[in-house]
Amino acid sequence: MKKFLSLLSLSLLIGLGVVNAQNQRTVVLECFTSTTCGPCAAANPALDNIINNNTDKLIAIKYHVNWPSAGDPMNLHNPGDVSSKVSFYGINAVPYSVGDGTWIGNSSNVSQNMVDQWAAVESPIEMRMTHYFNAAQDTMFVVVMGKATSAINSNNLRLNISVIEKTMEYASAPGSNGERIFHNVMKKLLPGAAGTSIAAMEAGDYFAYKYSWALANVMNISELTAVAWLQDSSTKQMIQGCKSSEDYQPFYEKQSKIAGIDHTKKHICSGNVAPDIFVDNFGSETINSLTINIKLNGEDLTQVAWEGNIPFGRQAKISLGDLGFSADEANEMLIEIAAINGTPDDYAVSVYSYLFNEPVSVTNTSFKLQVRTDDDPQSITWDIVNTTTGDVVISGGPYEEANKIYTTNFTIETSGCYMFTIYDAGGNGLSGANGVYALKSGNTTLTSGSQFNDKESDEFSLLIADIAEYAENKAIVYPNPTQGMLTIDTEECGYVGLYNMAGQMVLTQKIEGKTVLNISGFEKGTYLLVLTDENGNGSRQVIVLQ
Repeated sequence: MKKFLSLLSLSLLIGLGVVNAQNQRTVVLECFTSTTCGPCAAANPALDNIINNNTDKLIAIKYHVNWPSAGDPMNLHNPGDVSSKVSFYGINAVPYSVGDGTWIGNSSNVSQNMVDQWAAVESPIEMRMTHYFNAAQDTMFVVVMGKATSAINSNNLRLNISVIEKTMEYASAPGSNGERIFHNVMKKLLPGAAGTSIAAMEAGDYFAYKYSWALANVMNISELTAVAWLQDSSTKQMIQGCKSSEDYQPFYEKQSKIAGIDHTKKHICSGNVAPDIFVDNFGSETINSLTINIKLNGEDLTQVAWEGNIPFGRQAKISLGDLGFSADEANEMLIEIAAINGTPDDYAVSVYSYLFNEPVSVTNTSFKLQVRTDDDPQSITWDIVNTTTGDVVISGGPYEEANKIYTTNFTIETSGCYMFTIYDAGGNGLSGANGVYALKSGNTTLTSGSQFNDKESDEFSLLIADIAEYAENKAIVYPNPTQGMLTIDTEECGYVGLYNMAGQMVLTQKIEGKTVLNISGFEKGTYLLVLTDENGNGSRQVIVLQ
């Protein structure tokens, strides 16, 4: 059975080939120009005439460069994407064009005969795309799909998407060459200039992607559209192109994809996580219900039944609720959409893989949190919670100054599992102005980051060596002295830490009942063994390794 798979960023199992093609190919013409280029003004009218006469079989993208002189406003809107394409094709002059990915020459040499020859080559894949705007009309969403009709045996395929403004008309010429009206201007490459990597496809394989762009430097929103093309990044050969269409028809009725996950943790000692997933609808049928299966380390954990409304091309954020479990040292949680509106996906099951580990264990009771604020410091707060008691042991924020480093030093005196959470009331994390945070215990970084939505959490374990004995004997440790194998006989769950005589932790491990430690790899000598249960109670014992 085919499956959609992902690791924090979903990958699609898709394949490609170049024989027995059955689809009309749409020609891709990429043009390089500038408002400071006199020959560009002379070449563009004839070039635009060819483009306009072939709207049924050609898509065109115009990249505005910053030479022969700087100052082209359309280049200044997005110089990075333009520069990437200049480097990709080795362009060193304008007006130049790239046809079919392999022909490069002066734009004045592009002819109808060339377009006809490129279009005559059939394609092994059919592509479809559409776009829409949010209610505020400040974000554009692009949906593109492809389905192979025969194999495309390349491991270098890239799906490229460009938002273009079909016509931009200035009141007066913005550059030195006198041009006022510009067509098919590249505004943004999605998700970036490198595009999206696509694996080799077999006949019947399929991909679907959705991207968004926060509008910037748009002259007329009604002139915006999107184009896409599949290209071999090694040979630069074009496989297929397509335009955004209002008459878009998905390939399948029921087809969904888990596009991402939120509110997870990289380390977990509490045995609890409450993630949200983002689900895209790529099928023509509105999604009103989903059956979501969740597995941990290959074992069934729970099943979530969701009801709501996800029209085609839209996305829903779905809470999976509190998930409790007993974690291993390294863990994989698989989230699978088992049914859409009561029946399986028409193409393939969408599966998302989320990985997490046991927490970082520290013994230093001194901590330091550094937050470099973004442009909205008053939206940022944080806290640290004892996961056993639910008590907030310390909190901070909001902050006053933007783009400033704030340092908070504090201590935690009780062993246990702790969860650090940073919040952004604005919902965009510390993504602006190089915002970042880092939590440290001594020289150990417990967690750090910047890119998140409304909040981000992680957990750590604190084991304090200088603690009182148990009120009663809850653990037996033997043999002592030992040749390397050490048995901890207890009915409790918690953590064990082993320290050398320099006070350095050399081993930490979670214990659940009777546990055997292998310390044969350590140097012979005397060690301090610290046992801490789930409530923070602990005991210590001197161990001799012979």
